[in-house]
Amino acid sequence: MQALDAAFAAKSDSVSVLLVDDGSSDLVPVDFGSGPYQRLKEINVVTLKKNVGHQRALAIGLCHIAEKMPCDMVVVMDSDGEDEPADAARLVEELQRRVNDTPRLAPIVFAERTHRTEGLGFKLGYFLYRTLHQVLTGRGIRFGNFSVIPFSRLAGLTVEPMLWNHYAASVIASRLPYATIPSNRGRRFAGQSHQSYLKLVIHGLSALSCYNERIGVRMLFFSSLLLAASIAAIVVAVILRLVLPHPLPIWGLVFVGILLVLLFQVITLTTNFTMQIISTRSVQPFLPARDYIWYVARVQRCPISV
Repeated sequence: MQALDAAFAAKSDSVSVLLVDDGSSDLVPVDFGSGPYQRLKEINVVTLKKNVGHQRALAIGLCHIAEKMPCDMVVVMDSDGEDEPADAARLVEELQRRVNDTPRLAPIVFAERTHRTEGLGFKLGYFLYRTLHQVLTGRGIRFGNFSVIPFSRLAGLTVEPMLWNHYAASVIASRLPYATIPSNRGRRFAGQSHQSYLKLVIHGLSALSCYNERIGVRMLFFSSLLLAASIAAIVVAVILRLVLPHPLPIWGLVFVGILLVLLFQVITLTTNFTMQIISTRSVQPFLPARDYIWYVARVQRCPISV
């Protein structure tokens, strides 16, 4: 808290902090708000009824702010030290500059990681994820949660069903304006990340789920090309069988059989995926702004000592 307060010490506006306690069994310490602070005026803790994962905890925090904590802008950051308070101040400065230039087009400003400190396994997995993301969605991504949101954008963001699965991907998929500034990852205050490779894969799939319709159209286009190529190859094989004086070799028959099986699989998978996307459009989705309250156990205001 002291580092965050120091980062905004030169600014005239006050800072309020909302922490989301994602179902922790530990109580908030009595002296949690001990200061003194220059700009930090309020600390609130939203405690959830159960652990819902960091993306959904983030969504709940944003919904709580949109409903009960009106402000100028909202900085989204982790509390483990990897998101630097100094970079949070830079994000705010960048947003203020863009608001001054074009007030009606105020974007969400993300911190884009220019250097990662994780191990080789994580870097390789992240590269594969970014490649898959680019191929399936046609859009690249190099940033995560660390960002600043104009309060005017928050109401629209919290009624976006995709926010419940992945914050950054929901911003891109919903076509909200956004910008980036370079940022390095800081050092954790203590301990190691509890994000296993399994959780990271689920996190990546959650991001891709925000592009279901876009991915579906791309898969349909790719499947159509594969379908056309398979039909053309089968037609060529039949023509060769009728034209040539001797029968097709064994490998030719095997090739035709493989094409027929591939053709059937493509038609089946494409039809199922397309129907699934169509059916989800008629289902009432989870609406974060409306439904988040069911996960909130209590909201606690920590006394600030000055």
